[in-house]
Amino acid sequence: MRTQHGCKPEHLALAISLALGCVEFANAEQPSEAAEPLATIAAPQATEASAREKAAERLQSFLSDPGTVPIVFETAQKTFKGTAVNDLISLRDGASFTGRLDGGEGDNVLLLDATDGGAVKDTRNFNGLVVGKGDWTSNSKGDFKEGVLVQGGTALTNLGSIKGDVYVDNGGSFAGKGAVANLHIGGLLTVNGSLGAPRVKGDLRLAPTAELAYEVTPSGSQTIKVDGTAALDGATLNIVAAEGEYPQSSQYTILEAGAVEGEFGSIRNNLAFMTATPQYHKKSVGLTYARNDVALEEVATTDAGRAVAESIVEPVAPSPSALQTSTPTPATAVETNPVPAPPSALAALPAAAAEQGQTVTTQTEQAADQPAAVLTKPANIAVAALLSSDKATAPIALEQLAAGSNANLAKATLSSITPVSASMLLAMQQLNNHPDTTYTSANSPRQASAAADTGRVWIQALGYGGKVDRDVDSTLKHATHGLVLGADWRLDEQWHVGLLGGKSQTRLDARRYDGDLDSWHLGAYAVRQDGPMALRLGATWASHESSSKRRVAFNGFSDRLQGNYNANTQQAFAELGYNFGRHNATLEPFASLGYQRYQRDSYREKGGDAALKVFGQTRGNLSSTFGLRAAHTTRLDNGMHLTPRFSAGWKHTIGEIDNHTHQQLIKGGNRFEIAGAALDRNSLSIDTGLDLRLSANHTVGFGLTAEAGNDSRTHGVMGQWRMAF
Repeated sequence: MRTQHGCKPEHLALAISLALGCVEFANAEQPSEAAEPLATIAAPQATEASAREKAAERLQSFLSDPGTVPIVFETAQKTFKGTAVNDLISLRDGASFTGRLDGGEGDNVLLLDATDGGAVKDTRNFNGLVVGKGDWTSNSKGDFKEGVLVQGGTALTNLGSIKGDVYVDNGGSFAGKGAVANLHIGGLLTVNGSLGAPRVKGDLRLAPTAELAYEVTPSGSQTIKVDGTAALDGATLNIVAAEGEYPQSSQYTILEAGAVEGEFGSIRNNLAFMTATPQYHKKSVGLTYARNDVALEEVATTDAGRAVAESIVEPVAPSPSALQTSTPTPATAVETNPVPAPPSALAALPAAAAEQGQTVTTQTEQAADQPAAVLTKPANIAVAALLSSDKATAPIALEQLAAGSNANLAKATLSSITPVSASMLLAMQQLNNHPDTTYTSANSPRQASAAADTGRVWIQALGYGGKVDRDVDSTLKHATHGLVLGADWRLDEQWHVGLLGGKSQTRLDARRYDGDLDSWHLGAYAVRQDGPMALRLGATWASHESSSKRRVAFNGFSDRLQGNYNANTQQAFAELGYNFGRHNATLEPFASLGYQRYQRDSYREKGGDAALKVFGQTRGNLSSTFGLRAAHTTRLDNGMHLTPRFSAGWKHTIGEIDNHTHQQLIKGGNRFEIAGAALDRNSLSIDTGLDLRLSANHTVGFGLTAEAGNDSRTHGVMGQWRMAF
């Protein structure tokens, strides 16, 4: 919708003229040659301040002229042509033009005043442009002959051409590959691959408050073209490195000008291992990007990150003698598009450099005094991506390369087999807690005739899970489900012996890691009951086949790795318990001594440059457990027997508990060691359940288990069916 402003034109003009006046005074310290008159009338040479004051006066006079017509748009429009007199055209929120916006006759100013910003595609016959609110893009060609003002808090991207000068206030932002007359920056100037670099037909002036955000990529960068003088005046150069694999050393051309005055006041760089150094020449400013002296391990935040950082073999940076000087090309194009050197350029390399596989990257329109660089990339692409990571990404990259979760595989595997030995132990305890077994006051056993069975078969379903903690990046979760089948029989009045077999599957899950562990179990056990005293012996052996998938992704590098390995575990224990219970109640303190052993073969991951060789690992530990069990059997009216049970135990691991794994980057690395979560020196386990004897020969049961240690938590669910014969 177009509206004609109801207030006096001079009131509208005041805000714009004051804004223009503010930017004039803020930049009054700049050299005199930076300004051109805002009006087309001839003016004598004057100082910078007086020239800008006069320009502001002329604009004020124009805007406050009674003949100026304020026009406001607040809706979408196709086209518009202004009046035959001076027009002040404002675009507010909701306004847009799909076609041409023509100021018409007279002297006209366009005010962009929409908070949401927008785009100006095609304008004609405007003397000036003021960006008052929002983020705007201009595709106009050859308009705004008396200048453009970008106020603080606003942004303008110029993809067309501006006939006049552009003034960017402190806090304002300017970008784009379009052409301008003179460019005065008090705020932010952005140069990158997507928006390009400005083409300045006059002078470029950067105030001390200005910042040049300059993007570099592994293949090159954009170059600012200035026909006149480029005055840097202590502005800030902020190097923004795009993702990619940077060589050890590379050079870029920031700007080319008829003359260069001053230097940047400060240099900012977001890369952790590369230093940006500007190179000042008479007619150009270059940038050398090279490996700094920051060691890889200095940015690591964990022990695993430091370990892999110290193991990485970095390539040797090229010597200065390897640099070649390229032939300059006249600076005539609007944009600088980096291209790789032609094959013939390789012949110019020294023989030694060619033998090392070094390549030359050149940039078009390179300044005569700006040398090209010999670029040496690490042989390992993952290491190259690490070396070009920013300060926030580098620690994350090291954590991913270290694969800290591998160090917790042993502990997670040992936890996954715990339910099998628990099933075996539970089967032995139930032999002693037969509902028809009672004790006299002298605690001597008397077996009822109903318990004269000599054997039984039992099946137990397993559901078990938990996690192994070390730190956030290497925490490994595990979930096991499986089935155990056992059979035992009586040898005499004191001894029972049994065998078991089982199959289980364990799902391993950590950050950027997924694994599957298929396990087969075999075991044997024996129990001797002498009155209230019970001796229980058991041993299991398990074979494990594992497959894993690991994801590594940082700084543009991505790798999916697969690993396969075999492992085996053994467990053995001896337990002694004494039952102080009476009749249908059991109260049994117990003590046991156990042994666990884990052995894993070495294996190599398949994938890209982040692949690891994981060396084999073997460890064994003794442990002691002291605890108490209780059970109570109740005979139901229907003849069934219900037995709730509970046990708690305190386990102490003897000997070395630290857990280490040795690994090596297959490509470009040395062997390194990472530490996983240590075995729990002390842990508390709780087991509670309910057994229901359906008949003389059939029993079903349900149980819950939990164990908590220093660096691990586990919990499980068990269901059991037993048949006596």
